[in-house]
Amino acid sequence: MASFKVQVEDLIGNVGDDQLITDSLLAVGSEILSKTPLPKLINNSQESDITSAGLDISEKIILDVHKLNIKANRIVINHVARAKDTSSIYYATSNDPVYYIEGEKLYVLADGSLTSGNLISVPVKPTTDGSTEIAHGSTATKFFPVDAERLMVLGAASRCLKRKISTAINDEDVELTQGHLAQSQALEATYEKELQKYLT
Repeated sequence: MASFKVQVEDLIGNVGDDQLITDSLLAVGSEILSKTPLPKLINNSQESDITSAGLDISEKIILDVHKLNIKANRIVINHVARAKDTSSIYYATSNDPVYYIEGEKLYVLADGSLTSGNLISVPVKPTTDGSTEIAHGSTATKFFPVDAERLMVLGAASRCLKRKISTAINDEDVELTQGHLAQSQALEATYEKELQKYLT
C-alpha cells in the first residue's frame, strides 16, 4: 500500500512539507478516534496488563477495565478509602473490583488493596504498533479502525490544502487561490459526508 504522504498528495498535489502531513494525519486521526463509537473502537483495541503499581494511561483511550474477566467499575479518587474499608457497603471485592485514575495512572482495587488487572484501550493518536505515532511515510495503522484510514487521509489532505491556499494568498496568486479554494470546499464536503457515514 502507498504511504500516507503519497495518498494525501494524490488528492491535492505536492505539499512540500512532510511535517505538515504528519501533523495533519495525527490531528485528524485523533479527532476520528474521539468521535468513533465504542463498538468500533473495541474491535480495534489492545489489552494491557495493569500491575499493583498502576499503569500509565496518558496516551490511551480507556474502553474497559477488568480483573480476571470481571468488569471493574470506575470510582473517583476520593472514594478509594471507602472502597478499601471492609465495613463499607462500597468495599471492592475480587467479584466486584473497581478502578480509579490518579494523575495519569490507572489503578485496580479489590479485597482492600491495589491489585493487578487488564485495560482494554486504543491509543489517543494513530500508531504503527500501539505506541509509535504514524508519520507521513507510514503505510498502515495498528489499533485504529481500518475503515477510518481513508477518512484520515481525506481530512489530512483538507488540512494540508488549507496551507497551500495560505501560501497562494501570500504569493498574491489569485487564480491558484481560487482553484485551491474550490478544491478545498469539495474535499471538506467529501470528508464531512464520509465522516457521517463512518460514524453511523
